[in-house]
Amino acid sequence: MSTRVLFVSGFHRSGTTLVTAAATESTGGATLTVGQLARHIPTLERFLRAAGARQKVPDRGVDRLPVTESTPEEYGWLLHHVTGDYGFGERAARDGILESLVAEIAAEPGTGIVILKNPWDTGRERELLRQFPDARILLVRRGFASMEESMARAWERYVTSSGYLRALMGDRTAAAQLLGVLMDPAKRAAMVARSRWRVRRSALRLAFTVASLPPDRVAYLSYDELRADPGSGAAWAAHVLDPAAFAASLAAHTFPEYNREGGGDRVVRLLDALLERAWRRARRRQVRAGLLAPPAGRPRS
Repeated sequence: MSTRVLFVSGFHRSGTTLVTAAATESTGGATLTVGQLARHIPTLERFLRAAGARQKVPDRGVDRLPVTESTPEEYGWLLHHVTGDYGFGERAARDGILESLVAEIAAEPGTGIVILKNPWDTGRERELLRQFPDARILLVRRGFASMEESMARAWERYVTSSGYLRALMGDRTAAAQLLGVLMDPAKRAAMVARSRWRVRRSALRLAFTVASLPPDRVAYLSYDELRADPGSGAAWAAHVLDPAAFAASLAAHTFPEYNREGGGDRVVRLLDALLERAWRRARRRQVRAGLLAPPAGRPRS
C-alpha cells in the first residue's frame, strides 16, 4: 500500500480530535469525515440531509463542536456498523475493513497520507501496527482528572443533544435504550462510574505495555503539554511528522477555554504517575536511539 497511514490513539476526551485535526492539516493529509462515514451509515446520511434542510448546523452532542460533512470522526462507528464491535478485532482484520477505508479516503486527489483515530482502539496499537506495517501512531495522554471530568460532562450533555449520537449508532432500539439511561440521573451516574473504571483498567494496562511498542513508529504526546506549549509538545513527534507545522496547526485549532489538570483521587494520581513515567521512559529511549533530539538544555544520554 503506497498511502501512508497515521493513527491517532488515546482515550475519549484526551485530545484526539484536536490532534487528528492538527495532524491532518499539517501533513496535507486526509482523515475520515462525517460525510464519508454517512456513505456507510444510512441514519447518519439522513441526519445530515435533515440538518441541511433545516439550514441548522448541529453539534456533536459530546461537546459544542459543529457537525458538518467535513467534520473528522472515529472509524469505530464504521467498525460497529459492520462488525458490531467499536474496536479493531479479528473480523475487521480478516475482512480488511480498515484497508478498504484507507483506500476510499486516499482516492481523493492528492492524498498521500491518511490520518485515522479511534479511542476504542487505545491499547490495540500493536495490532494496528501489525496490520499496517508502514503505519505510525500518535499516542496521546491527558491528565486523568480532567479527562474523567470531561467524560462526565459529555454524558450529561447528551441528555439535551443526542441527535448526532443516535444517527451514528444507527440502531433505534439501542439508541432509545441508551437515551433512557442518560435521562435517569441515577442510571447515568452508574454508567459513568462503570465507564470510568473500564478506562482506568485500560490505562493501567497501557502504562505497562507501551514499552513494547517500536520506538520509531510511535510518538508519545501529552495533550496538556500541547496546550501549554505547542512547540515543545509537538517536538516529541518529530520522527513522525513536521513538528513546526504540527505545532502551528495545534495552536490554530485549540479552544480558548480549557480545564487544566486536576488532582483527582488516589487512583487517578497513581495512573497519572504511571503513565507519565511510561511516556518519559519511552521518550528517553527515542532520544538515545537518535530518533529525537533531547529536550532543550539536556544532553543526549
